[in-house]
Amino acid sequence: MKKWVITAVLGIILSLLNLEAHAHKGITEDNNSGFDAYCKACKEDTKVNVEEEIKEHFKEEPVFVSLDECIGTALLNNFNIKVANSNYVSSKWDYRNALAQFLPDVTFEGYTIYYKGQVLVGGVVPDDVKELAISGAVKVTHDLTRGGEQIFEAKARKLAARANLKNLDFTKDEIILETARSYYELLRAKISIEIQLKNLYERTAQLKLTQTLMEAGLGTRFDVVRSKSEQALAEQNLMAALNNFRTFQAKLSNVMGIEVNSHLFPVEDEVKPFVLVDESLSVDDLFKIAEFSRDDVKTQEAVIKSMKQEKYKVYTEFVPKPRFLYQGQFQGTARVGVYSNNVVGGYLDIPLGSRLGVGTITKAKSIQSKIDAEMHSLEVLLRDIRENIIANYYNAQILKERIEIAKKQVEYASDSVTLAELRLDAGEGILIDVIQAQTIKNNARIELLSTIVDYNINQIQLLYDNGTISYDNIVKNYKP
Repeated sequence: MKKWVITAVLGIILSLLNLEAHAHKGITEDNNSGFDAYCKACKEDTKVNVEEEIKEHFKEEPVFVSLDECIGTALLNNFNIKVANSNYVSSKWDYRNALAQFLPDVTFEGYTIYYKGQVLVGGVVPDDVKELAISGAVKVTHDLTRGGEQIFEAKARKLAARANLKNLDFTKDEIILETARSYYELLRAKISIEIQLKNLYERTAQLKLTQTLMEAGLGTRFDVVRSKSEQALAEQNLMAALNNFRTFQAKLSNVMGIEVNSHLFPVEDEVKPFVLVDESLSVDDLFKIAEFSRDDVKTQEAVIKSMKQEKYKVYTEFVPKPRFLYQGQFQGTARVGVYSNNVVGGYLDIPLGSRLGVGTITKAKSIQSKIDAEMHSLEVLLRDIRENIIANYYNAQILKERIEIAKKQVEYASDSVTLAELRLDAGEGILIDVIQAQTIKNNARIELLSTIVDYNINQIQLLYDNGTISYDNIVKNYKP
């Protein structure tokens, strides 16, 4: 009897080995992959056509992109960068306008009047007049520096332009970080689809196997119901992975400044860990680099310096203000000719400040309070930078260790699946052992993928934290 059972099981397995695997679309209980597809899907080198699956699901042709292409496009098209650049250009013109205030103010006034009729000469004798009067004047005035006000104004505008330039650089750093993060998230979603698609093939093959065994009287309905549940869960996980993929497609497209509905598709079929930050650097080393390199720190420092110049400008309301005037004028008539005269004048205003000085003092005190607030904000920024560096520095070390552990988990899980299959083939194991082993393997692969992606994002984040993030630093070891 035992020999008959073993012979029957072997016959079923041999018949199943001749079945071919089918794609996910259109899979039904009457049209499922056989045990051979299940065995193939369990192998690490088995490939599934993720591109075709995504194309079939979204009904769109994929646009293949790499990390360097995405960052380059984002630096050209991102709208936050364009806004920051416009603000910088505006501040440059403000500075040039402040420099223009050092130039003299030149005006020309002229007129002609035609007189015809009777006028009173000396207010008593009437006289007939036919005359064309001509007058013109060139007036040049210069306020010098208005007591130094123009000097401080020009310095303030120069520092404001510098602050906007550093803010533009910092905005680029943020966009590089966000683009790289979104790209890796999209790559994670793509590879997750591959894992979940392979998992669905395995679950489908298991369902077919349990149905065949039940029909042969060697399995139970419980095994079939469990396999159906596992297949349904695999379909749900695949749908979730596809949804995540589309979400990160839109996010990456948005940060790149292209059409948000673009169907971007990473060129990589796998993700590898990249070390971007020198591991010999300590937390203090990274923070010192950040203090010197972070563009948001430089922006804040420039804002504070600009506000100090604004305060100095207010105090010039107490400073005497000399002015210079030159006027060259010509007057006459068409009949007797035109005669010229020149006027040179100097003026000195000695103010007592705005509103007896009270207005000036209170205005200066108000600006100083704002300066104090900005200095506190700078200190908060530096403390937050140190906090982030500490967190990401030690997170990098943990993630690196987790990658090695995850690799071992995948290796052990693969061996567990192989052993479970061999035990099932030999009649010493049960199908549920294979299902559980495959579930563990699937979860281990997802864990390894997520850990590597998290590590790569962490490395880019560390570059951002210490102010050395750039296109070149990210893609120097990048080979898609």
